[in-house]
Amino acid sequence: MTSMQELERTSPAELAAMCQRVADNPGAYLQAAAAQASKLKLEWNTLQTFPNPNYAVQKKIEQQKDRVGRRMIEFLAGIL
Repeated sequence: MTSMQELERTSPAELAAMCQRVADNPGAYLQAAAAQASKLKLEWNTLQTFPNPNYAVQKKIEQQKDRVGRRMIEFLAGIL
């Protein structure tokens, strides 16, 4: 079982990969968990863009990344 502390030290890209593994294996998890994992991975991928030259826009993107990262940690801590 992965601890919350281990997940917090894990890179967001690896968290997204872990979500993908959950999504790819719905037989091992509830269907709802697999769907949520897929959604989180998609949200993370959507935020992976080139840096925006507009500081305010880039700051908002970084805040969104932080929120999705936190949600991935909480989700994975609850099912792993």
